[in-house]
Amino acid sequence: MSRSVRKRLPWNERIFLLIFLVVAGVSALSAQQLRHYAIRISLPRGGSLTGVCLIRHTDEGGAMSVINEFGIKAFDAVYTARKGKVRLLNLIPPLDRRIVRRVLARDMAVLFRPEGRLPRRRRLTRAPDGSLTLTNRRFKITYHLQPIDQHVTE
Repeated sequence: MSRSVRKRLPWNERIFLLIFLVVAGVSALSAQQLRHYAIRISLPRGGSLTGVCLIRHTDEGGAMSVINEFGIKAFDAVYTARKGKVRLLNLIPPLDRRIVRRVLARDMAVLFRPEGRLPRRRRLTRAPDGSLTLTNRRFKITYHLQPIDQHVTE
């Protein structure tokens, strides 16, 4: 009976492998599309949530993170293109309700595929400056996303 023996790679091969993985990771990041938005979510009873929204698109889907003005993460969303659904993660307690999660997930799915077919009672408008306004007419929730210019110098 022979035992399988694991050999360690020499240090120079380990360094080569590490450099290869870093270069492969950087090229994979360039294939992704990252967009930055200022977001305002307006609720029907006067409540609102404002902050920054980061949306990253890949071929398989995408991810989104909404951070409020104080730097607290409001929620994360993961979109799977194959299923066409959004899964919400890390919601702040006021948003962590069953109905709110369901409405948010369906509305965020529209933001991941703005060219696709809109669900019932939702309206998406695009402005020439690149801003998006999604209106959920049933629950009277408005999502306004304004692109943040990354090349602004002070």
